[in-house]
Amino acid sequence: MKIRAALTAILLLTASLAQAGPNLVTNGDFENLDYSMWTLVSPGGGGQAFGTDPTGSPLSNASNRVFGDFNTTELGFLQQTIATIAGATYQLKFDLQRWTADPQFPPDNQAQVKFGATTVFNESDITGDWGTHTLIVTALSNRTILEFGNFNNDPIFWNQLDNISLEFLRGPNDPGGPGVPEPATLALLAGGLMAMRLSRRRAIRS
Repeated sequence: MKIRAALTAILLLTASLAQAGPNLVTNGDFENLDYSMWTLVSPGGGGQAFGTDPTGSPLSNASNRVFGDFNTTELGFLQQTIATIAGATYQLKFDLQRWTADPQFPPDNQAQVKFGATTVFNESDITGDWGTHTLIVTALSNRTILEFGNFNNDPIFWNQLDNISLEFLRGPNDPGGPGVPEPATLALLAGGLMAMRLSRRRAIRS
């Protein structure tokens, strides 16, 4: 009975951890042509646009919609206000690209991400094709402004964003941390207990 109870508990916990929370960012992949949930701040003398990826990079998709920012003197921002839980922990993911195949233009750009009052990502002179960034962030209030800042001072292409998501991980009173097993570890434990249970059944039958 103890093995059965432990097995059931582990399987239930594994199932709950394996389910990703809903994406709290509205239209984070920019496929909806209504962009009213996003606020654009463009002080840098350039511009911002929702559209398809024009770079022709190896990972580009001509039918996939992205956000491009080509502010040229200072950071321009893409913003969305999200309902959060003060003190709760979230997983923030986004795809970022700053790609050019022309070696005569050295990179001169910056990408920054703010979650509320906290800068959680800040990189300069970015190069490279589409890549996914994953951050663990904490909300400080019940409404959090998520901001993506970009600027470019080089003439070929610009910073591009796609697939922005924010998922709830744990509440303010849940410490989480290394003591919480990963879902894969829990699955291994469940498999081991199942094997023990089957072995015990064979022993009883024999």
